[in-house]
Order: sequence, then C-alpha cells, then structure tokens
Amino acid sequence: MAEDQEDKEDGGVRTADRDGGADPRTLVRRATEQLAAVMGRRADSVSGLAREDDGWRVSVEVVELERIPPSTDVLATYEVQLDGEGDLVGYERTRRYVRSQADEL
Repeated sequence: MAEDQEDKEDGGVRTADRDGGADPRTLVRRATEQLAAVMGRRADSVSGLAREDDGWRVSVEVVELERIPPSTDVLATYEVQLDGEGDLVGYERTRRYVRSQADEL
C-alpha cells in the first residue's frame, strides 16, 4: 500500500491520509449539523460511521421526545447518508426506543 494511502493514528481516532480522504471527526460533525438543520433537533450521540461506495453512512441518535426523568426520553437512530464531499444526501429513521431500553448483549 502506498504511503499516502496508509492509515495513521491521530489522537485515538483513525484517519486516512489520502487524496480526497475525509477525517472521521469532520464527517461526524457535518452529519450531525446538517441533520439538525433539516430536522430541527440536535444529535444526542453518534453510534456509527461507515464508508460506502458513493460516500459515507453515519448513525446518529436523536432525542425525539424529552421526558422527566430523562431515562424515559424517546430517542431514534437515524442513518445519515453523506456524499464523498460530506454533504447530506438523505436520512432515514431506522429505530425508535426509550433511553433506558437496553439492546440485546
């Protein structure tokens, strides 16, 4: 593998050092900001990032309904599609759940 295509360690985050490569932190920030702009809700957390043929897929957790106590908040997972430049292409809600709900281990 050529040196400009090797991954290198950067503060605990894997980044690609290649032409047109994208920094994962930048992709996550762009995904959460763009999703918040179209939905009017900010991201609670990010649970995944994956490279796809034509861009990136970012899994974002969003609070859809705040409740008291917070353990009863209703959250949703959104799959956010970004193009190769990090611009929003689309998004889809894939899961809705209560914050205190545990996934199978």
